[in-house]
Amino acid sequence: MLWVNKDLAKKNFVKYAEQYRMLVRIVNYSDEVHIDKMKEVIPDELQNTLVIYEITNQSLKTWDNYLKLLMQVYKVLHPDKA
Repeated sequence: MLWVNKDLAKKNFVKYAEQYRMLVRIVNYSDEVHIDKMKEVIPDELQNTLVIYEITNQSLKTWDNYLKLLMQVYKVLHPDKA
């Protein structure tokens, strides 16, 4: 299942994000569930960049905004893969 596919998220986060967007259309879970599941698989470097949001209580509330932020960070960290 995509939710536990850490290898894909680490190897090719762009592909993981695309597949995740498709998954969301199929399953009907709350934003909190999607964010929690994504936190379990995203690479540590992306997780580390979100610390400032968490400690300042500015965490993103929708999975779509969360994923958009992750994609922006990924593109900055890996311009060659974006």
